[in-house]
Amino acid sequence: MKELTLKELQAFCLEILKDVDAFCRANDIKYAMAYGTLLGAIRHKGFIPWDDDIDLVMTRENYEKFCALWKSDKYELIHSGNTPDCLIAFARVTDFKRTESRSYAPWITSRQDPGVWIDIFPLDYAPDDEAVNFKLYKACRALYEFSSIVRKTVIKILPHTPLKFMLKKIGHRRREHAHLHVQGPEQALDWLETVVRESTKNPTKHLSQYVCPDPKIVEWFDVKDFGKYIDLPFEDSAFMAPANYEKVLVDWFGDYMELPPVKKRKNKSRRYLRFYWK
Repeated sequence: MKELTLKELQAFCLEILKDVDAFCRANDIKYAMAYGTLLGAIRHKGFIPWDDDIDLVMTRENYEKFCALWKSDKYELIHSGNTPDCLIAFARVTDFKRTESRSYAPWITSRQDPGVWIDIFPLDYAPDDEAVNFKLYKACRALYEFSSIVRKTVIKILPHTPLKFMLKKIGHRRREHAHLHVQGPEQALDWLETVVRESTKNPTKHLSQYVCPDPKIVEWFDVKDFGKYIDLPFEDSAFMAPANYEKVLVDWFGDYMELPPVKKRKNKSRRYLRFYWK
């Protein structure tokens, strides 16, 4: 198999994003470019040069509508609601026809070779008390990290898996305590989803993204930050973003226009993930 180059991977992600964008506009579903994708749109008018993925966020209402209505002739939507052995608490629009992946952190038990994907994260209601949100966010982060650890103990080494990925997978399996293997990754995910569901079911004036919490920040947005959307240029197209994107980017990155040191301009996902043409 031939590994996708960075440019090929970016182009494929962009192709998926265009399909998602067209579907959302046709079905009155609001989404927003998020994290490095939104940062890239503002700072680079497209991908961050060393980045290779696309992240979107949707309010829980839009997210549930998207998951319920999704249709595409090209790509599959995978999330725990439609795929029982999905091991992540958010959704991915994924290619299974032209590409496949190798990783030591599987996110689907029965189909460990999904191709290129883009991530879609739900924004849930957050406590209006910032201190309470801090505790909830940190608790979800701990559950997410636990879930991630358990995922890495799932042993299934596929052909063409890089040797260092094989060694890391075996190492995770040997290091983790035996009870992790008994509970299984599905149980670990259920704990996280239960906490999020029970803690965010009542409307509030704030939002946060609890299903894949960032280890360095604590997200806590005013609902108005995601109340209006605009189109921003990204590569050869334009996609939805929060109208108040400057405030959102400051909350995520601080001084977002400042480039990181050269030594930190690296693609972090290559430490655990590779994509190949079928």
